[in-house]
Amino acid sequence: MRSSPLKDTLKSLGASFTECYGVEVVSAVNPLDKEYRYIRDTAGLTDFSHVQKFRVPEESGLDFLDNLLAGNVARIRFGRILHTFLSDDAGNLLADCYVANNDDEFIVLCESIADDKLIRDMFTKDKSANVTDITDSHVVIGVDGFKSWSVIRDLFGADILGLPYLSIETYDFEGTGIKMFRAGKTSEFGYQLLAPKEIAEQLFAVLLDGVKKVEGGVCSVTIHNDLRLEGRFFNIYSEGARAKDPLILGLQYMIDFDKEKFNGSDAIFKRRADGLTKKIIGIRVEKSVELAPGMSIYNGDKKVGEVQASCFSYVLDAKIGLALFDVDVAYSGLEFSLNSAGGPELVTISMPPIMPKSLSVKLDEL
Repeated sequence: MRSSPLKDTLKSLGASFTECYGVEVVSAVNPLDKEYRYIRDTAGLTDFSHVQKFRVPEESGLDFLDNLLAGNVARIRFGRILHTFLSDDAGNLLADCYVANNDDEFIVLCESIADDKLIRDMFTKDKSANVTDITDSHVVIGVDGFKSWSVIRDLFGADILGLPYLSIETYDFEGTGIKMFRAGKTSEFGYQLLAPKEIAEQLFAVLLDGVKKVEGGVCSVTIHNDLRLEGRFFNIYSEGARAKDPLILGLQYMIDFDKEKFNGSDAIFKRRADGLTKKIIGIRVEKSVELAPGMSIYNGDKKVGEVQASCFSYVLDAKIGLALFDVDVAYSGLEFSLNSAGGPELVTISMPPIMPKSLSVKLDEL
């Protein structure tokens, strides 16, 4: 099982680990509510080195990448990032992907729900594309949160404040070029740093000092599942792993339907033409009610939905989630029963249900 180059450092900070689709990830560092508050109120530091990472030369790899992924890689402007996905031949999700146009190459980061080797083989199978697998040689460190911009500004300078969401830039760290993805999926400010493993511990230490200055701390991958749900960012490890179909998950924005072909496109285009029978909708119950993936949802005595993801919202003081509903009842503002015809009340809601603090900050005016 692949482990992070930062494992010893994280272990010394009290981290525990778990397996996630054949790769080791940090499951806990601090109490969950504390990690949540780090990101919502200050800044959280997270090791995302479990993602697969690739460098793809534009000249030899553009067509290969465009034929592999659902989005239009050819249209990515210099310095910008495309959020798309990789699917199997049946049109089911394999990986959630960031594709960054980095001058004469593309850099791809993948969060996958397939075997690590399978994803890496899919990207490197066409030798003529000259794809370089940098999964083992690089780390990805995330800084997310309401005050994360302050941490990154102090490290790289004030020009980071002008970077738009889904952009990439190169910065110098101790003589080494660091690729910074202005990204993140928490609904707060987010930055992901791609760096060679040789400087990983040094970079992590500097970032940790930075988050501590704003009263933040180290976070696990686990808390990001809750933050993504609360902010209504797609999570391949949660609803993606259960439903797998990008169409019923509402991922049409990741697909270029004008493309003739990509991996799994025939199956996806057919399902689209046939019409969808299910749709994903936000849900909410009282905090005392058990809410978990797999639970059934009833309209009277008829089952009309199934829970796909859930978490406790500290902002709402309630449990929220996502559920797949029959399309004829897939609307917000409706009342249903959970787990049985006479079960606890469940209501459908518009997502996201919270207003992140980061929306109150205008970085270009700082």
